[in-house]
Amino acid sequence: MDFVIPLPKSRRGNTALLLFQGALTGFVMAKAMSDTSALCVAQALECVYRRFGAPSLVRHDRDPRFKSEVFQAFAEMMLSRSRVTLSYRPQANGQQERSVKTVMQSVRVYAENPLQQDWDEIVERLVFAINKSQDTTRKETPFYLVHGWDAQSTLKAMASSLKRGFGRQSDALSWRREVNRQQEIALKMAKEYQAVEKARRASEHNDSEQARKGVSTSTEG
Repeated sequence: MDFVIPLPKSRRGNTALLLFQGALTGFVMAKAMSDTSALCVAQALECVYRRFGAPSLVRHDRDPRFKSEVFQAFAEMMLSRSRVTLSYRPQANGQQERSVKTVMQSVRVYAENPLQQDWDEIVERLVFAINKSQDTTRKETPFYLVHGWDAQSTLKAMASSLKRGFGRQSDALSWRREVNRQQEIALKMAKEYQAVEKARRASEHNDSEQARKGVSTSTEG
Protein backbone atom coordinates (compact mmCIF):
# COMPACT_ATOMS: atom_id res chain seq x y z
CA MET A 1 0.00 0.00 0.00
CA ASP A 2 1.17 3.52 -0.72
CA PHE A 3 0.03 7.14 -1.02
CA VAL A 4 -0.37 9.35 -4.08
CA ILE A 5 -0.24 12.78 -2.47
CA PRO A 6 -0.84 15.70 -2.75
CA LEU A 7 -3.41 15.96 -5.51
CA PRO A 8 -5.64 18.89 -6.55
CA LYS A 9 -8.88 19.06 -4.60
CA SER A 10 -11.63 17.24 -6.47
CA ARG A 11 -15.32 18.11 -6.59
CA ARG A 12 -15.83 15.51 -3.87
CA GLY A 13 -13.22 17.25 -1.69
CA ASN A 14 -10.53 14.56 -2.04
CA THR A 15 -6.85 15.53 -2.08
CA ALA A 16 -5.08 12.17 -1.73
CA LEU A 17 -5.19 8.64 -3.07
CA LEU A 18 -4.36 5.48 -1.14
CA LEU A 19 -3.40 2.55 -3.35
CA PHE A 20 -3.58 -1.14 -2.45
CA GLN A 21 -2.29 -4.06 -4.52
CA GLY A 22 -2.45 -7.80 -3.84
CA ALA A 23 0.93 -9.51 -4.18
CA LEU A 24 -0.52 -12.78 -5.51
CA THR A 25 -3.00 -11.52 -8.12
CA GLY A 26 -1.80 -7.96 -8.77
CA PHE A 27 -5.38 -6.74 -8.13
CA VAL A 28 -5.43 -3.00 -7.46
CA MET A 29 -7.77 -1.01 -5.22
CA ALA A 30 -7.70 2.77 -4.80
CA LYS A 31 -9.29 4.88 -2.08
CA ALA A 32 -9.64 8.64 -2.66
CA MET A 33 -9.36 10.54 0.63
CA SER A 34 -9.85 14.03 2.03
CA ASP A 35 -8.26 13.18 5.40
CA THR A 36 -4.94 11.33 5.53
CA SER A 37 -4.60 10.94 9.28
CA ALA A 38 -3.44 7.58 10.64
CA LEU A 39 -6.96 6.76 11.82
CA CYS A 40 -8.46 7.39 8.36
CA VAL A 41 -5.73 5.25 6.77
CA ALA A 42 -6.62 2.40 9.14
CA GLN A 43 -10.31 2.84 8.30
CA ALA A 44 -9.49 2.73 4.57
CA LEU A 45 -7.54 -0.49 5.09
CA GLU A 46 -10.61 -1.93 6.82
CA CYS A 47 -12.47 -1.61 3.50
CA VAL A 48 -9.94 -4.01 1.99
CA TYR A 49 -10.31 -6.38 4.95
CA ARG A 50 -14.09 -6.47 4.57
CA ARG A 51 -13.77 -7.42 0.91
CA PHE A 52 -10.87 -9.86 0.91
CA GLY A 53 -10.23 -10.68 4.55
CA ALA A 54 -7.19 -9.65 6.56
CA PRO A 55 -3.87 -10.13 4.72
CA SER A 56 -1.06 -11.94 6.48
CA LEU A 57 1.37 -9.17 5.54
CA VAL A 58 0.96 -5.46 4.78
CA ARG A 59 3.99 -4.01 2.99
CA HIS A 60 4.42 -0.24 2.87
CA ASP A 61 7.05 2.50 2.71
CA ARG A 62 8.30 4.64 5.59
CA ASP A 63 5.39 7.08 5.54
CA PRO A 64 4.73 8.16 9.18
CA ARG A 65 1.03 7.33 8.79
CA PHE A 66 1.85 3.66 8.32
CA LYS A 67 4.21 3.62 11.32
CA SER A 68 1.84 5.32 13.76
CA GLU A 69 0.59 3.59 16.90
CA VAL A 70 -3.00 3.74 15.61
CA PHE A 71 -2.19 1.98 12.34
CA GLN A 72 0.11 -0.57 13.96
CA ALA A 73 -2.47 -1.37 16.64
CA PHE A 74 -5.16 -1.87 13.99
CA ALA A 75 -2.90 -4.20 12.00
CA GLU A 76 -2.13 -6.23 15.12
CA MET A 77 -5.83 -6.45 15.96
CA MET A 78 -6.44 -7.94 12.50
CA LEU A 79 -3.50 -10.35 13.03
CA SER A 80 -1.64 -8.79 10.09
CA ARG A 81 2.10 -8.25 10.10
CA SER A 82 3.27 -4.81 9.01
CA ARG A 83 6.57 -4.58 7.15
CA VAL A 84 8.42 -1.49 5.97
CA THR A 85 10.10 -1.68 2.57
CA LEU A 86 13.85 -1.48 3.11
CA SER A 87 15.34 1.70 1.71
CA TYR A 88 18.32 -0.18 0.27
CA ARG A 89 16.09 -2.77 -1.38
CA PRO A 90 13.39 -0.83 -3.27
CA GLN A 91 12.67 -3.80 -5.58
CA ALA A 92 10.95 -5.45 -2.60
CA ASN A 93 8.03 -3.14 -3.23
CA GLY A 94 8.70 -2.69 -6.95
CA GLN A 95 5.33 -3.84 -8.28
CA GLN A 96 3.55 -1.47 -5.93
CA GLU A 97 5.87 1.43 -6.77
CA ARG A 98 5.25 0.98 -10.52
CA SER A 99 1.48 1.04 -9.99
CA VAL A 100 1.75 4.11 -7.76
CA LYS A 101 3.92 5.84 -10.35
CA THR A 102 1.50 4.99 -13.16
CA VAL A 103 -1.58 6.22 -11.30
CA MET A 104 0.20 9.27 -9.92
CA GLN A 105 1.52 10.41 -13.30
CA SER A 106 -1.80 9.78 -15.03
CA VAL A 107 -3.85 11.60 -12.40
CA ARG A 108 -1.46 14.56 -12.15
CA VAL A 109 -1.46 15.06 -15.93
CA TYR A 110 -5.25 14.86 -16.03
CA ALA A 111 -5.71 17.16 -13.03
CA GLU A 112 -3.47 19.90 -14.44
CA ASN A 113 -6.59 21.35 -16.06
CA PRO A 114 -8.48 23.15 -13.24
CA LEU A 115 -11.77 22.43 -15.02
CA GLN A 116 -11.22 18.68 -14.66
CA GLN A 117 -11.98 18.14 -11.00
CA ASP A 118 -13.23 14.56 -11.37
CA TRP A 119 -9.83 12.85 -11.06
CA ASP A 120 -11.14 10.60 -8.27
CA GLU A 121 -13.83 9.30 -10.65
CA ILE A 122 -11.25 8.79 -13.41
CA VAL A 123 -9.04 6.86 -10.97
CA GLU A 124 -11.85 4.39 -10.28
CA ARG A 125 -12.10 3.63 -14.00
CA LEU A 126 -8.32 3.58 -14.44
CA VAL A 127 -7.99 0.98 -11.69
CA PHE A 128 -10.79 -1.05 -13.28
CA ALA A 129 -9.01 -0.88 -16.65
CA ILE A 130 -5.70 -1.98 -15.09
CA ASN A 131 -7.43 -4.87 -13.33
CA LYS A 132 -8.88 -5.91 -16.70
CA SER A 133 -5.47 -5.77 -18.41
CA GLN A 134 -3.70 -9.10 -18.89
CA ASP A 135 -0.54 -9.45 -16.85
CA THR A 136 2.41 -10.74 -18.88
CA THR A 137 3.76 -12.67 -15.90
CA ARG A 138 0.55 -14.18 -14.54
CA LYS A 139 -0.96 -14.69 -18.04
CA GLU A 140 -4.38 -13.58 -16.75
CA THR A 141 -6.07 -10.35 -15.71
CA PRO A 142 -6.04 -9.47 -11.99
CA PHE A 143 -9.85 -9.28 -12.12
CA TYR A 144 -10.12 -12.87 -13.39
CA LEU A 145 -7.62 -14.16 -10.81
CA VAL A 146 -9.69 -12.65 -8.00
CA HIS A 147 -13.24 -13.37 -9.21
CA GLY A 148 -12.89 -16.30 -11.60
CA TRP A 149 -14.65 -14.61 -14.51
CA ASP A 150 -13.99 -11.78 -16.96
CA ALA A 151 -15.45 -8.37 -16.17
CA GLN A 152 -18.28 -6.85 -18.19
CA SER A 153 -18.01 -3.09 -18.50
CA THR A 154 -20.92 -0.84 -17.51
CA LEU A 155 -20.96 0.53 -21.06
CA LYS A 156 -21.61 -2.91 -22.54
CA ALA A 157 -24.25 -3.70 -19.92
CA MET A 158 -25.96 -0.34 -20.50
CA ALA A 159 -25.93 -0.77 -24.27
CA SER A 160 -27.78 -4.07 -23.98
CA SER A 161 -30.32 -2.64 -21.52
CA LEU A 162 -31.03 0.35 -23.79
CA LYS A 163 -31.69 -2.01 -26.68
CA ARG A 164 -34.27 -3.77 -24.53
CA GLY A 165 -35.90 -0.42 -23.71
CA PHE A 166 -35.04 -0.26 -20.00
CA GLY A 167 -34.78 3.10 -18.22
CA ARG A 168 -35.31 6.69 -19.31
CA GLN A 169 -33.52 7.11 -22.63
CA SER A 170 -32.39 10.73 -22.16
CA ASP A 171 -30.95 10.22 -18.65
CA ALA A 172 -29.32 6.94 -19.60
CA LEU A 173 -27.76 8.35 -22.76
CA SER A 174 -26.46 11.43 -20.94
CA TRP A 175 -24.89 9.26 -18.25
CA ARG A 176 -23.50 6.95 -20.91
CA ARG A 177 -21.77 9.82 -22.70
CA GLU A 178 -20.07 10.95 -19.49
CA VAL A 179 -19.04 7.41 -18.55
CA ASN A 180 -17.78 6.85 -22.08
CA ARG A 181 -15.65 9.99 -21.87
CA GLN A 182 -14.11 8.92 -18.57
CA GLN A 183 -13.71 5.34 -19.78
CA GLU A 184 -11.78 6.44 -22.87
CA ILE A 185 -9.42 8.47 -20.69
CA ALA A 186 -8.93 5.52 -18.32
CA LEU A 187 -8.31 3.06 -21.16
CA LYS A 188 -5.71 5.38 -22.66
CA MET A 189 -3.97 5.55 -19.29
CA ALA A 190 -4.12 1.76 -18.95
CA LYS A 191 -2.61 1.24 -22.42
CA GLU A 192 0.23 3.57 -21.52
CA TYR A 193 0.72 1.56 -18.32
CA GLN A 194 0.88 -1.69 -20.32
CA ALA A 195 3.38 -0.21 -22.78
CA VAL A 196 5.67 0.93 -19.96
CA GLU A 197 5.43 -2.47 -18.25
CA LYS A 198 6.19 -4.30 -21.51
CA ALA A 199 9.25 -2.15 -22.16
CA ARG A 200 10.45 -2.62 -18.58
CA ARG A 201 10.13 -6.41 -18.74
CA ALA A 202 11.93 -6.50 -22.10
CA SER A 203 14.76 -4.42 -20.67
CA GLU A 204 15.06 -6.70 -17.62
CA HIS A 205 15.10 -9.76 -19.88
CA ASN A 206 17.82 -8.28 -22.10
CA ASP A 207 19.94 -7.33 -19.08
CA SER A 208 19.54 -10.85 -17.69
CA GLU A 209 20.53 -12.44 -21.00
CA GLN A 210 23.60 -10.22 -21.32
CA ALA A 211 24.67 -11.07 -17.77
CA ARG A 212 24.20 -14.79 -18.43
CA LYS A 213 26.23 -14.64 -21.64
CA GLY A 214 28.93 -12.71 -19.84
CA VAL A 215 29.20 -15.39 -17.16
CA SER A 216 29.26 -18.12 -19.80
CA THR A 217 32.03 -16.38 -21.76
CA SER A 218 34.21 -15.85 -18.70
CA THR A 219 33.76 -19.50 -17.67
CA GLU A 220 34.81 -20.77 -21.09
CA GLY A 221 37.81 -18.49 -21.09
